[in-house]
Amino acid sequence: MNHLRGAFLLVAAAFVQWWWSTHFAFWGLSPQIPLVLTVAIAARQGPAAAMGYGFVWGLCLDSLRPELFGANALVFTLIGYGTGTVRKQIDLADMLSQCVAVVMMTWGYFLMYGMLGLIFAKSFIWVGWAAFICDPFYNCLLVPFGAGLWFWLRARP
Repeated sequence: MNHLRGAFLLVAAAFVQWWWSTHFAFWGLSPQIPLVLTVAIAARQGPAAAMGYGFVWGLCLDSLRPELFGANALVFTLIGYGTGTVRKQIDLADMLSQCVAVVMMTWGYFLMYGMLGLIFAKSFIWVGWAAFICDPFYNCLLVPFGAGLWFWLRARP
């Protein structure tokens, strides 16, 4: 992978996530672009790269909402590891299976983040029913975009 393209992807995904959630949130809902890209990288390259990207994107998200600093970084790292490990048993090269993985990991993200809030902030951090029900399917719409970015990263200059 070209390191310059990887650095660009890190910065661009964090910026687009901030921009979209600030300016284009529909009823307070916005897709988790770094989560979709973490799953796409884990599906294509494995847990190590996905954990690295997920950790950095989690820190970027933690800097935007510092109520539980480090929780997003931990959860995204676990999502990268879990998806990268599962890819040995499940074929995640297919768009449908990647979409199912994104839906499951989005629900897992919401629940793990809430549980970390329960442990460290003494209250379960709930995103709301609208986000819990709609965001996984909203994220599913970005799966082809994540796969396209992966092929762009792997292209030879």
